[in-house]
Amino acid sequence: MTVDGELDRLRSEVRAADVAMLEALDRRFRLARQIGTAKARAGRALRDYAVERDVIARWKNGLDGWGVPTSHSEAIAEWIIEESLRIQEEVLRNASPVPGAKFDVAIVGGAGAMGGWLGDFLEDGGHRVAVVDPRGAPTGRLSLPDVETAMREAEVVVFATPIRQTAPLLKNALAVRSEALILDVLSVKAPIAPILQAAAENGRRVSSLHPMFGPSARTLSGRNLLVVSCGVAEADDAARSLFSASALTITDIPLGRHDRLIAESLGLSHAVNLLFLATLASDPLSPHDLARAASTTFHGQAALAGSLAREGPELYLDIQALNPHTWSTFDELGEALTQLKRSIERHDVQAFRSLLDAGCAKLEGGSGPIRKGVGSPAPAS
Repeated sequence: MTVDGELDRLRSEVRAADVAMLEALDRRFRLARQIGTAKARAGRALRDYAVERDVIARWKNGLDGWGVPTSHSEAIAEWIIEESLRIQEEVLRNASPVPGAKFDVAIVGGAGAMGGWLGDFLEDGGHRVAVVDPRGAPTGRLSLPDVETAMREAEVVVFATPIRQTAPLLKNALAVRSEALILDVLSVKAPIAPILQAAAENGRRVSSLHPMFGPSARTLSGRNLLVVSCGVAEADDAARSLFSASALTITDIPLGRHDRLIAESLGLSHAVNLLFLATLASDPLSPHDLARAASTTFHGQAALAGSLAREGPELYLDIQALNPHTWSTFDELGEALTQLKRSIERHDVQAFRSLLDAGCAKLEGGSGPIRKGVGSPAPAS
């Protein structure tokens, strides 16, 4: 047999192997759907971290003999886990209708990315969704002319608007006498906190939300939603009920604590990625040099920083600029950099290790596991 003939034969076998792998994946995802159905019947939690660890170990051990890097085998396993969770989440959502009445919901800013995600999510839950947005409503969704109309016609009004634009819109909404539940999904609450507090004191049904993920999130399992209380328990309960059938982890925090917490959990991680990009921009190495010398760690950091940059500079600038606690976080970041430089200059292994150990202890000290990045990065907004 000629070399070309041998190559054709081997490529044909490769195609057959690809088909077999695709068929195996199809069977696996069908099994995931059946598992989701069984969990729904039994009232079981969607996620089982012990099972996920077994899946990752199985792929890691199975591919280890071929010299596949651990990071690659784990990435394959985590992708399969993510897709299985997405399928099971869909099953559970369809099997567990949102309790109580369906609401007429108006989303101010509903043509934006997060507003659009929220509209899709609430419609999937059986609610009727309309949009207030100068760009118009997405296809098939009712458009309302202004927030005043939304307050008169909707039972729930959600503000998914740019942080800097929300305060005047919220004031206009509160000027209308209405029993509507008023919510927002802003990443920083300082610009609207006084308005929310005054509304709560005046007996208005106000609460606040912060989805700790971006609109590109493909599954909600393992992701966090903050219900930020303005002191109106009934409004907090109603806000929570909109998401009760999801796989989100829902946490209640008071309004006064939100921005300090977010300066660390969101602002700090953003700042590190922004510094990474800014440092690259000032570095004399060419893109070609970087590409040829890039490590696995570099590629991972670049993917995360790049996904953040593509989400829109205005949002990420406002998350830093409008949070009053940003400056103390920057001070902490500067002090950490000073300590890191000092330990390196002195080749002080103990100090270097202490810095890393202290940070790891903070990450591992929570009540639940820190979520590993599964699939494509989805920056929180």
